[in-house]
Amino acid sequence: MTAPNPKISVIIPAKGEWPHLEACMRSILNSSYLNFDIIVVNDGLSNKAIISLEIYINKIRILTSGGRGPSYARNLAVKNTDAEFIAFTDSDCIVDKDWLISLLDGFKKNPNSVSCGGKQELPKDAGDFEKKVFLFMKKSGFLIDYMRMTKNSETIEVNHNASCNVMYKKTAFLKEDGFLESLWPGEDVELDYRLSKKEYKMVFNPKAIVYHYRPKDLKSFSKMMYRYGWAQGFLVKKYGIFRKIQFLPIFSTILSLSLLILIFLQNMLFALYILLSVILITLCYFRLNLNILSLSFLAFIFWNSGFMGYLSGFRKRQFRAYRER
Repeated sequence: MTAPNPKISVIIPAKGEWPHLEACMRSILNSSYLNFDIIVVNDGLSNKAIISLEIYINKIRILTSGGRGPSYARNLAVKNTDAEFIAFTDSDCIVDKDWLISLLDGFKKNPNSVSCGGKQELPKDAGDFEKKVFLFMKKSGFLIDYMRMTKNSETIEVNHNASCNVMYKKTAFLKEDGFLESLWPGEDVELDYRLSKKEYKMVFNPKAIVYHYRPKDLKSFSKMMYRYGWAQGFLVKKYGIFRKIQFLPIFSTILSLSLLILIFLQNMLFALYILLSVILITLCYFRLNLNILSLSFLAFIFWNSGFMGYLSGFRKRQFRAYRER
């Protein structure tokens, strides 16, 4: 039986400069829920970032993970808390003041669930490029569970919640061995897949909101897409295809082969017709927004590169992108 106001540990792995870290701390400390603590896991913070945390030293705990990655960092924090519930967010997120209350409400309404996730929005001070990335990811929601957008305000059952906005029951998290420490990103997808295979219940409450900053330029966006594709390659290699997004390489392969065959047969007109049809359909889906269309094609290229890169044997790239952040 869950206590009326159970203790929650908010866990944040952090690396590098992370200019939004202090704002993240302030938003959590402003929470309308009172029975919680904050654990920041130093996974390679800069001296400047560490100094920015010193003013909160009496309000937070800082653990050190030795730069072993966010999956290890989160697991380390869970093993070092006595809280009944564990809430994860990222250091580039600002949480709503009722965030913890809303996540916990998901468990109260669904007592048999082991996790509850929430909605991602864009901070008001986000830049123009971040707004484009947010819109692209929002429109891509039919393929992924990462950024679920719903007009319904009710809690629903889901198969996955992103680790930037999720709460787990600690007992279930530890029982199922937490995040796979050899994987990042995609460790949240992998954990939730294991949970769903064992018929654990997971829910999503759109009232639990975090404001998540996005890549600020094409270079960081491309790296993110490559990492996402790499992670999906890992997951397909390990479990087979179990998500809609994982059919993307099959589609791209069929499309590419079709175009090559038509070109070989010197049917350039039909090849051009197919290519223009794909572009037109994509453009219409993104409501004639050329900026979002360009992002979609860039994402298509780098995501597939990451996916095929893993399947081609480039496994040593696993944490390279994380170390370079």
